[in-house]
Amino acid sequence: MMKKIALVSVIDDDRFFQFSTRKIVEATNLVENLIEFSDGEIAIQYFLAHKDEEAKLPDLVFLDLNMPYMDGWQFLDEFTTNTFKKELITIYISTSSDSKYDRDKFLTYPKLKGYLIKPISKSQFQEVLEAELGLV
Repeated sequence: MMKKIALVSVIDDDRFFQFSTRKIVEATNLVENLIEFSDGEIAIQYFLAHKDEEAKLPDLVFLDLNMPYMDGWQFLDEFTTNTFKKELITIYISTSSDSKYDRDKFLTYPKLKGYLIKPISKSQFQEVLEAELGLV
C-alpha cells in the first residue's frame, strides 16, 4: 500500500479554492483526510484546542494570506508562538498575492516551506504532496 499524508488542512476564505483544492488533492490519492477552515482565527482555535493530539493536527497546511478576521500572517504569528505535539507541520502559503512585500515577509518565517501563487495547478499540488511524502 502506498504511503499517504494523514491530514492536510486548507485555510482559505475562498470557497471555490477550498472546493477545487479538495477535488485535486483527493484525485492524487496521496492524502487520507482534508480539513478546511474559512479563516485564520477558526484555524488557530482548532490547532490550539488539539495541540496535544498529534492525530488531529495536520501534516501539511495550505495557508491563504488575505482573509477576514485573522489573515495568514496573524495566523502564523500565533502558530509560531505556540508549541504543538506534532513537531513537523509543513506550511505552504497559497495566495493570489505576488507582492514584493508578501514575498519578502515570507522569507522571515523559517518554518514556511513554499509560496504558491493562485491559481495553483494540479501538477503543483502533486509536486508539493510528493515532496511531503519524500517521493521526489
